[in-house]
Amino acid sequence: MEWMSSARARLGEWFRPRERSVRTAEQLGEFLSRHAAFIAQKCADDYCRNKVGLSHYALGEEQTYRDALNVCRWEGYAAMLAGLAAVTQRFVLEAGFDGGRIEAGLVALCGRILAQHPAPAHRQGWDELIADLPWRLRAARADPPQPFAEIAAAAGRRLFEVLPIHHSYREFDEPVVIGAVHFNFVGFSDRLGREVDAVAVGRDLERST
Repeated sequence: MEWMSSARARLGEWFRPRERSVRTAEQLGEFLSRHAAFIAQKCADDYCRNKVGLSHYALGEEQTYRDALNVCRWEGYAAMLAGLAAVTQRFVLEAGFDGGRIEAGLVALCGRILAQHPAPAHRQGWDELIADLPWRLRAARADPPQPFAEIAAAAGRRLFEVLPIHHSYREFDEPVVIGAVHFNFVGFSDRLGREVDAVAVGRDLERST
């Protein structure tokens, strides 16, 4: 019947593999930056809002708190970016690329991402993070490779360190923050597999070294 043929055609279109939208190093940079900013801001804001309750609105009027939250968001962004780069490295290497060349491409890419933003007031730049990134990428692809949970935990610990809540009031909450970051890293990993063309991106990262 005609309607059955039409229905099958629609189903075939629905389940047909879609072309992944991230195919170049620069597109990957936008992808990483967007997710790093989202995870850092969401995890920090959710934690602070839940921790202080209704006082969150009053704190938002305090310049000291706003400044501390801004520091937290920037430092959290940088930490998430490094962690997401490590997760992405593993994904690209599974397509058969050389670890050293992909590492160099990702380090250069992260440097360009951070250089696109004006240096925040509390920093002169991100040199030490860029200098540390090769070590982190090598640890992530070691034999055996660093567990996914450890990559997320490193980013979560850094976010916890810079939260704009006094340490005495959040002393036992580090696992909560790490858990939130890990949950969002899992979501990122899913998006990575659906949206990033590992072969095309890997080739472009190699060309950029």
